Amino acid sequence: KKFIVSCSVFAFAFCALNVSAQDAEALQPKGTWYLGSGDATSLFKMFSDEGVDVAPFVGYTVADNIAISLGLNMASNTLNGVDGVDDITISSSQVSLGAAYFFGDNFYGQAQVVLGNVDNGVDEAMSSTGYGVGLGKYIPVKDMWFISPQLNYTAGSNDAGSSSGAEIQIQFGRVSKKTSSK
Repeated sequence: KKFIVSCSVFAFAFCALNVSAQDAEALQPKGTWYLGSGDATSLFKMFSDEGVDVAPFVGYTVADNIAISLGLNMASNTLNGVDGVDDITISSSQVSLGAAYFFGDNFYGQAQVVLGNVDNGVDEAMSSTGYGVGLGKYIPVKDMWFISPQLNYTAGSNDAGSSSGAEIQIQFGRVSKKTSSK
């Protein structure tokens, strides 16, 4: 796992160092704001017992083609008790801080750190930490909307153990793009 993360971080840093290689107009100019939702595929669970995860985020390009983001994910799920056992409500919250570099035809590499908390109302709340790296494609829709399919590798741990794996997400949101970077 550490080897994969090290390679991903190296590739991300290498891409960031090649900013000067792009003399054309910036794909994502400095000063662009993004506001969106974490994973649109979660909407398919709207009428299921699992519920919908809404993970809003805000992003900003601090330099041409380099963006940072701050996200928040809050979820709650009630498990029905059986055989006289009370229902249990599990709630969780996570804050993520990420960075992305745009290259090519609006593709991007990203990395993020996630800090969180899980509480089942019975035991002591558990804190969690994690990270993720991934590749995605920014697709503008009309003038102010976007969708962004991405493939991510995430890993995290808490007091109960650790987990890792690949995931596919589709972000969507609104963008306020600056017209010129100069």
